[in-house]
Amino acid sequence: MYRWQKPIAVYGILVIVAMFLQPRTTLAQGHVVPLTEIQKQLEVRTESVAKDRADIERVLSLPAARAALQKSQVGSEQVRTAVAMLSPEELTRFANQARMAEHDVEGGFLVGILALIGLVVVILVVIAVVND
Repeated sequence: MYRWQKPIAVYGILVIVAMFLQPRTTLAQGHVVPLTEIQKQLEVRTESVAKDRADIERVLSLPAARAALQKSQVGSEQVRTAVAMLSPEELTRFANQARMAEHDVEGGFLVGILALIGLVVVILVVIAVVND
């Protein structure tokens, strides 16, 4: 072995060991999303889901919706269970439909009542899937 090979080998080993000893978190600091931003997004999403659920329940408590639920022999607990099982995307979509139906019913449009009945039918389908 030549005189210069041994020091190069030792330095090479030290470099490799130093690479493995360096914490990976310091390397990834620039790519990590701050915890405060994640918490903020989670709070916004949680508030949105809660608002959507409240809007759906408010609309389903309207007299026209309650009448449609009674005709279909669906209890309010079944509706709550079905709403709770909706994915966030489905919940947002149904909440938008419920808000539009509520607006139409308040305006006296027959279309609003039909939309409420359609919303009840969709919830009935969800209940049927859950029960199977």
